[in-house]
Amino acid sequence: MFDGEFTRVTNSLGPELAKTFVVLWDIGPHKPSPPKRPDTPKGKPGQPEFDLAMIEFREQLDAYEDALKAYGRAKTEYAEWQKREGGAIERTMYSCDAHDALARDAANAPMLDVLDQEGNTVLDEQTGEPKQAARLRYFISASTRGHERLKNHGLPEGVKPGRGQAENIRRQREGEDEFLRARAADPVFGQEMTR
Repeated sequence: MFDGEFTRVTNSLGPELAKTFVVLWDIGPHKPSPPKRPDTPKGKPGQPEFDLAMIEFREQLDAYEDALKAYGRAKTEYAEWQKREGGAIERTMYSCDAHDALARDAANAPMLDVLDQEGNTVLDEQTGEPKQAARLRYFISASTRGHERLKNHGLPEGVKPGRGQAENIRRQREGEDEFLRARAADPVFGQEMTR
């Protein structure tokens, strides 16, 4: 230390800990679409080609049954999310957990058809097939330090905060107001005690 230099030493890790937080938008699970039932093969029983097609059809039916079960679970999860949150909410995480959430989201994101403003499927100009894009669940929020200038507060275009986010903000403000009332009522709040 240099002569005359003033340093303040504190053992409070709160401010340092706050620097490691990352706020992510969680827009919830995507709305699932039902699986397509496999087509029944055409032909007559007893013909080798038809019998082979029936074996493949039964295997496809098993896969379809599994897909239906997954669809039912996803439909329930989506309905519960919409009932509870009603849209996107902010989640505060440590930076390492946020990094993991973003990486896993990118690796496991389902590919969904791209829709235009009217809800119609957009077709690829070269192939004529539906355009697809990964449907991510997590996005960095503008509430995260260093990301304050993100458009739409970090949400994707067309996505708005849900009821759950408004409720979280209301509870946060109530907590801050309660803290200010407690601070005003305590005459020695924030003053160092001397012995």
